Amino acid sequence: MTSIAVRANCFDASALVKLHVDEDGADVVRHYFNHEATKYTTPFCFYEALNVLKVKWLYRKEISRDQYLEASFQLAAWYRAATVRINDIDFTSRTTFADAQRLSKNTSLDLSDAFQILSVKAGYFSGLVGDSKTILVTGDKNLTVAARQEGIRVWNFMEEAAP
Repeated sequence: MTSIAVRANCFDASALVKLHVDEDGADVVRHYFNHEATKYTTPFCFYEALNVLKVKWLYRKEISRDQYLEASFQLAAWYRAATVRINDIDFTSRTTFADAQRLSKNTSLDLSDAFQILSVKAGYFSGLVGDSKTILVTGDKNLTVAARQEGIRVWNFMEEAAP
């Protein structure tokens, strides 16, 4: 008998943007997103994704103003419904911030990426194990490498088949 594990999927900013903008990897991320039951993101990823959408609209002219506003609305609506009430790690605690700084210094990651790793390792869904262990969904090569070094399950949708 085959077991189907239910797992949480933590979507980073690169994945969240692809849910709303037609670009390389978007179809793969959308398909995965639409077939997974438990999806969340960190507050950092949510705000970073909003900023990326702004840059794509305002500075790079890759999307229209209407596309920017609609994508931002859809992202915010999903975040509110799926993520905002999850009790995650306290990103402002001295200990958490020190851990993020240490991780950032030891890798090529910025603090936002370091917080993602810490969230997956110690946050709300960190108690999941085995086939149910949380998957970090990203298109970021550096984040992929660092997360794996920290023992996190990662799916780099730009380079790998879906788990």
